[in-house]
Amino acid sequence: MTSKQGILLGTLARELISRGFDVLVTCREYEYACKVLDALRVPHLSVGKYSEGGPVAKVYEDGLRVSALANIIRDFSPEYLIAYPNPSAARVAFGVGIKYIALTDSPHAVIPSRLSLPLADFVVFSECIPVDEVEHYVSRKFTKLVTYRGVDEVSWIKRLEPKVEDLRSLGLKPWEYIVFRPAEEMATYYRGLNILSAHEVLQVLTKLGYEIVLLPRYSKHRELEKEGVIVLEEGFSGPSLTYFAKLVVTGGASIAREAALLGTPSITYTPLELHVNSCLESWGFPLVRVKSLPELEAVSRDMVERSTSSDRALYVSKAKSLEDPLTTVERILTGDST
Repeated sequence: MTSKQGILLGTLARELISRGFDVLVTCREYEYACKVLDALRVPHLSVGKYSEGGPVAKVYEDGLRVSALANIIRDFSPEYLIAYPNPSAARVAFGVGIKYIALTDSPHAVIPSRLSLPLADFVVFSECIPVDEVEHYVSRKFTKLVTYRGVDEVSWIKRLEPKVEDLRSLGLKPWEYIVFRPAEEMATYYRGLNILSAHEVLQVLTKLGYEIVLLPRYSKHRELEKEGVIVLEEGFSGPSLTYFAKLVVTGGASIAREAALLGTPSITYTPLELHVNSCLESWGFPLVRVKSLPELEAVSRDMVERSTSSDRALYVSKAKSLEDPLTTVERILTGDST
């Protein structure tokens, strides 16, 4: 459903296929979700699209996905659905008796969680998240909660090595650019919250003197392109892009966690307090949350000045010592979920 889910579940698909599982991957047309799967060389079907419209438009698109997914599984007949909180896929799986393994690090996303987690047979999530934040969505009679000590992003840090060659294909040079990912302004869980504007954040970052690689979330973000700002449209290797960056700044959180696990200084300006972010900070990874433009300006300048490549291998080694959800999912599939 999103680019983060694309790299997480695409990486899982590759591993399961290598272990002899028969895997069908579906995605929807939304920013990099399908492009990430292309970059991973994972065969997939594109089913439906993201709606930038209001609630009625979103419900309509979801209904189209339910219909399309139901037709697809007529022939494939899977035993398991593995997905993030995904209302359309969960509805299809529940209706035809397919077991649902849900992964989540976002219990704050109330609407998709309420519409899908109650239908899950297993919910896999980080120990960083208090159990009750997930538990109140499900009945323990029907759903088993499974935790691991780590965060989702460890999954692909363990399995995808950063490569300079990936940068060259994008026309970038190591340590000479900053990655910027705007906030999910249209997400339902951001409604009513104050979010720094992408335009103002970009103004702060361009003053640092580095090329800016902009990863748009919505069509309007493409309008931010100007001299010194590259809008990346094609699929790419996340670890390669973030490992060789001077700094990563996002209004979300996943790409900041990915970068921090790789030792790249990272800033998130999400208005949400996220347990998985707090865990990474407490474990010593270079991730900082800011709440205002002046704070962003001060912290980004300080991080860029202290950003070096010398200690990144130590962070990667530390990241790989953590647990990840994909190993947990594999244990469930093979009957060992204890």
